[in-house]
Amino acid sequence: HNDPFPFTFAGGSVKNPATSSPSLLYTPLITRPFTMTTTMLDQLRSTFALSKDRLAPIVDGFNAETKHGLKTPSKGLATMIPSFVTALPTGNETGTYMALDLGGTNLRVSAVRLLGNGQVEVLEVKKIATNDLKNGPCDPFFDWMAEAVKELVTVKAKHLFKPAQVDGTETLSLGVCWSFPVDQTSFSQGTMLRMGKGFILNGYEGQDLAELFHRAFERKNVNVRVTALINDTVGTLVAAAYANPHTRIGFIFATGVNAAYPEKLSNIPKLSSEDVQKYGGDNPDAEMLINTEIDIFGNDSYLPLTKYDKELDANHSQPGFQPYEKMLSGAYLGEITRLVALDFIHEGHLFGGAIPKGWDTPWSFATAQMGTLERDTHPDRQTSIELLTKTFEFQQAPTVEDITTLTEICKIVATRAASLVAVAIASMIEQQDLHITNDKDIIIGMNGSTYEFYPYMEERIHRSLKEWFGTEVSDRIRFEIARDGGSIGGALIAMLCENSEASHASTPSANSDTTTIKEDDTKIASKDDQDVSEVKKDKKKKDLLFGCIPLHSIRAFLGQHSKGVEA
Repeated sequence: HNDPFPFTFAGGSVKNPATSSPSLLYTPLITRPFTMTTTMLDQLRSTFALSKDRLAPIVDGFNAETKHGLKTPSKGLATMIPSFVTALPTGNETGTYMALDLGGTNLRVSAVRLLGNGQVEVLEVKKIATNDLKNGPCDPFFDWMAEAVKELVTVKAKHLFKPAQVDGTETLSLGVCWSFPVDQTSFSQGTMLRMGKGFILNGYEGQDLAELFHRAFERKNVNVRVTALINDTVGTLVAAAYANPHTRIGFIFATGVNAAYPEKLSNIPKLSSEDVQKYGGDNPDAEMLINTEIDIFGNDSYLPLTKYDKELDANHSQPGFQPYEKMLSGAYLGEITRLVALDFIHEGHLFGGAIPKGWDTPWSFATAQMGTLERDTHPDRQTSIELLTKTFEFQQAPTVEDITTLTEICKIVATRAASLVAVAIASMIEQQDLHITNDKDIIIGMNGSTYEFYPYMEERIHRSLKEWFGTEVSDRIRFEIARDGGSIGGALIAMLCENSEASHASTPSANSDTTTIKEDDTKIASKDDQDVSEVKKDKKKKDLLFGCIPLHSIRAFLGQHSKGVEA
């Protein structure tokens, strides 16, 4: 796959020293003499490489944590959180709905216009939370989000709403896609749990998330009600299933990591018998989407933590929290690489043994910079040299050999990250028995900048899945990009849940008209409107759209139609 896989020696093809697997043969792009630097790199590879034998205790640990989380109440630091989402949209709905999507980096408040026939138009307000907001009192942070909602409704997407909705005399529905743990008790209610991802707010834990929004909307004079709460990973799964109904896992690999999948209600002991009856009836195969919160899986009893992982964790604002995520997400890969490189510098194998000014500053080397180095395969490595000299101050300009060594470190760190992603995917495949129950493709909806933009990441994840499952199963695993899970997924679920929370069975039928705005109120944005708004039309969603159909019905239908379903 044109992947400069790091398990190499100079001058020829060799086996991965950790696995001796002939499937990992690789001829290096750059040959160089065998040196002490090479020896140190080989030692690093041996430390970071995850052979099948080293993957086994991690997968087993994840499988055990999955089963434990499904029966453990979602209180405090929780995993395997029920979403109460059991249906998908049809694609025939029309109307405009709002979604608020808060991730580890960005706030996006969107007006999602459902055009029918699977087409969607999205206008959004995008903000970035300052450190003061992320580390301050709870109320100002929610006020900041309420202001963004107000800006969308009254300014940037004003033309998409009815006048009564704009002036606040008619209530608007909002789907909130929350990228943090919530102990959810219904579509629209849930208790906030510890957030992570650099958010250290005061006074939010134990409060109802929707109510925090409602109080902020009241303070800002915004007539909006939260009708649906979804985790961003659940939104990703919904968005992926919107494009391909075979999707069985949604995975986010970005600043943070998380995953969602459909689980049988009968396998979720933490649900009350009343909830099982309410959401599944008498069908033993009824399912509910589960937010795994897989980022907090793992502990040092089975995670292969290196001294660099332990050093990063010890110096983090939340030591001991999210050990798995700290080994692989985009927020941390650059820092792990920086710490490794410091050892190479101290041993005289990088930058002439002199630490560049700025390199000794924590978090100064970014994951995006790792990707730039890996993409630069030109013999003079000029792009990489320019990148480093613009960021750090060197006593002597880095040499091609320096760049080659640092790039090898990046490959080793990134390849371990890919293997750890594969662990989570393998665990969810095994939980659903997808590897043994049929021979259909296993579709993974993937979202996130680390997955999408880090070079060779997909190939490396797939390589580890092949290492674990073998060729027969791994060849059935397909990754598909699932974008806009927070906006489109949040808006669609808000639509489904509007006025239906009291009765789960009241979801609109496939033929119902759910338009919430008059046609003459939905004129196309003018050029001026487009200058201040991001307008996106997603025509790929045209195929979607198995909705308001219980997930177990989709599975039964697909089981009778092995060739798939026409749009």
